[in-house]
Amino acid sequence: MKIDPKSDTLLKTYLVYILMLIVGVAIIAKIIVVQTKDNKDLMEKAEQREYRVRTLEASRGNIFSSDGQLMATSIPLYDVFFDYHSVDSVFLLNNIDSLCQQMAQLLPKRNAAQWKAFFGEGIAKRNYHYKIALNITQAELRQMQTFVIFNRGLYKNGLIIEKKIRREHPYKELASLMLGMANEQKGYYFGLEGAYNDYLKGQDGHQLVRRIHHGDWMPVDTEDNTEAKNGDDVITTFDIKLQDIVESALNNTLTTNKAEQGCAILMDVETGYVKALANLRLNHETGKYEEGYNVALAERYEPGSVFKIASMVVLLNHNENLKLTDLVNIGTGPIKFSNRVMKDDHSFAKGGICTVQEVIEQSSNKGTAVLITKAFAAHPEKYVDGLYALGLNKKIGTGIAGEAQPVIKHPSDKTKDGRKLWSNVSLPWMSIGYEVNVTPMQLVMLYNAIANGGRLMKPQFVTEIRRGNQTIQKYDPVVLNEHIASPESIEKLQTMLEGVAIRGTAKRQFQGCVVSVAGKTGTAQYYDRVQGYAYHEPGIGRKLYNTTFVGYFPADKPRYSCIVMVSRARGAKWAAGGVSAPGFREIAEKVYATRIGIQEDDTLGIGTRTATQPVLVRHDKETQYLNGIERTYNDFAINGEWVTVESTETGETHIREAKLKPNVVPNVVGMDITDAVYLLENMGIRTNFSGQGTVKEQSLHAGDTVRTNSTIHLTLAKK
Repeated sequence: MKIDPKSDTLLKTYLVYILMLIVGVAIIAKIIVVQTKDNKDLMEKAEQREYRVRTLEASRGNIFSSDGQLMATSIPLYDVFFDYHSVDSVFLLNNIDSLCQQMAQLLPKRNAAQWKAFFGEGIAKRNYHYKIALNITQAELRQMQTFVIFNRGLYKNGLIIEKKIRREHPYKELASLMLGMANEQKGYYFGLEGAYNDYLKGQDGHQLVRRIHHGDWMPVDTEDNTEAKNGDDVITTFDIKLQDIVESALNNTLTTNKAEQGCAILMDVETGYVKALANLRLNHETGKYEEGYNVALAERYEPGSVFKIASMVVLLNHNENLKLTDLVNIGTGPIKFSNRVMKDDHSFAKGGICTVQEVIEQSSNKGTAVLITKAFAAHPEKYVDGLYALGLNKKIGTGIAGEAQPVIKHPSDKTKDGRKLWSNVSLPWMSIGYEVNVTPMQLVMLYNAIANGGRLMKPQFVTEIRRGNQTIQKYDPVVLNEHIASPESIEKLQTMLEGVAIRGTAKRQFQGCVVSVAGKTGTAQYYDRVQGYAYHEPGIGRKLYNTTFVGYFPADKPRYSCIVMVSRARGAKWAAGGVSAPGFREIAEKVYATRIGIQEDDTLGIGTRTATQPVLVRHDKETQYLNGIERTYNDFAINGEWVTVESTETGETHIREAKLKPNVVPNVVGMDITDAVYLLENMGIRTNFSGQGTVKEQSLHAGDTVRTNSTIHLTLAKK
């Protein structure tokens, strides 16, 4: 029978189609089996003694300063326990004296006799998990493993070692509060560690392993294995040298004036980047000032006279024709507003008449209140709306937990029971910085806008997020308000603030200052929740005050804005001119000497390094170092913590176990900065850095002997 060619072709097409359909169904079925049945089988095996799933812990990202200094990194620590059942009791008793002598030298918190008594308790109990030491370094652990009894090998020495990671701040207390902390287990976050935790934490991986001879574990290749993804690095706006200057000046100010707490903020005028921020509070038990409360962002307070400049911004926006030479009648005595009397702290007006310029220069309460009430008494909501336009009624939105909600009431506001919050004296008293609550950060943000010509910049603490040498997120300067006032009004405000330091309430404090300053003093009575403004500090016999000086420098070409806020000074001086202004001057002069008065070099001047020798890498990170290049090697055969990775001229890559000698400086050139710190710190070598990227040079030569208190400087460069 003759078959039609067309029918034959059609039949073959159908057969091919059916065959492909069957293959496709088979593939889908296999995928389903792998994802369900096989996955379940693997998990069941993992629950057996032969298999287990181990976590590949991701390394938390580092936090760097703007000038490349390492501000926060992760350091391994170890808890050590002893299993008395795994060591022969006769051997233990014969060698316990030698062990106690060695332990006393390593951990001198107990002498040899005390260590013997300590171990004796464990021997009597035959404890399986007897605590020996907590939070010891890798160097201490390695030394301990050389001691008698403990040096008998993995399964005879009785040691049980538990590793954990501690977050380390190389600069200790410097900016520690702003760096903060993130505790995943307790759900506890604050500071930059908390705000950028999603970037920093990375992602743990998982690996199926099988028990082999002598109790070692060998990785099992399975589709369910996932590699750890290390956390990203956060590059902050902070400058280490400037941070040190600001913290030192604030500490000196608080100590000199016996104050309760305070803060100091240094901001770049053009960008709004915070270059330094210090928060200190008195620890009454130790008598020292410590970073324990974020005064700059979490403390909302009545700022007093520094708020007068906000009133002047609103006034000039309302009446741009107002001149600094216009006269203001403030009278020769107190002025009564409704049922309350307002007065000035000192007399300066001739015949009760002064200029608008003098109102700010001499910080006249009466003059400010007269100007504001004359302009806004009929419509006080316009004054408050003007403050709202400056963003003073809402959080800045820095991302840092704990930022306080400012309080600037509106004439239409009411309490829950319907009573009006606004009174007949709200307008004049708000104009001079009472009946309002703002944070120090909001104040310096406002003065920064005056310094840069009217642009209200958002304060920021981070410039970018990096994954290795790649920028994955950049934080450019953010303009919240392009023009808080007209250029003419800004020029008037600048003239007012310059006059404060030249002729006004801060004249004495800034005479002879090496850098020109513009700013404003502010002294406000401290409000106690129980006694109110009538509060008197026991043993002092006077009221307490919150004092502030906020401004910028150099006055003619502003580079930095700054605020120094001091709360409850108990010393001989109580006004802002004598308390906060000297702290501001100390910051301005030292910053001028280190950043403005000398030629800056904004480049690191470091070239790219080409690796010519094996690079040290942590054993659990070599696959990440190799960027996913496929190769096979016996992972379980490498027992040490460190390996060397070497690429040959033929393109091959060799991974070998590194033989590090105790008390000998290793070669860390080419290493990731995190690994270099991890290794060196645990060898007892202190580290400091410059630049960004991997290690290009090291100040201590490889092979040198590690001496007591050795310090190594690492020069970094991008790959």
